[in-house]
Amino acid sequence: MRRGQLGNASQLLRGLGLGDIPLTHEAFHELQPWRAASHLEELLMACGVLPAVDKHLCSFQRWLPGHLADIGDPEHSKTIGLFTTWHVLPGLRARAERSHITPSVRRFAGEQIKYATAFLQWLGGRNTALASCGQVDIDAWFAENAEHAGHAAPA
Repeated sequence: MRRGQLGNASQLLRGLGLGDIPLTHEAFHELQPWRAASHLEELLMACGVLPAVDKHLCSFQRWLPGHLADIGDPEHSKTIGLFTTWHVLPGLRARAERSHITPSVRRFAGEQIKYATAFLQWLGGRNTALASCGQVDIDAWFAENAEHAGHAAPA
């Protein structure tokens, strides 16, 4: 990041000092540019100002809002948000508590979200709601999609 560019670390620090940016991980996950925000968040964790959190968990939580915002159908976005909240994030947090999240675990979590999103979009293209999705639809999804996509899709 170049000096004086909007969103650089000094401007983020100024925002924190003025109270415009809450001193929380959640606030940092919403900030742009994400690299400057991520770096500052890691520095604040290292100094003990913010509680330590696995950096790959932070990376996932920083990525998620943008992904949800890119989903065209509000119902699909809501469904993916709930799937993330109740299925994906608890697994990542449990893993982070036991040891640490590896880049491949972080990548797999993102792929689960992407494939679940693709599945909902695919259903929408067939004018089928998730609530009325049946085994025939699931079989068609697996038949039409690459083999690796089926393995990451939620069961």
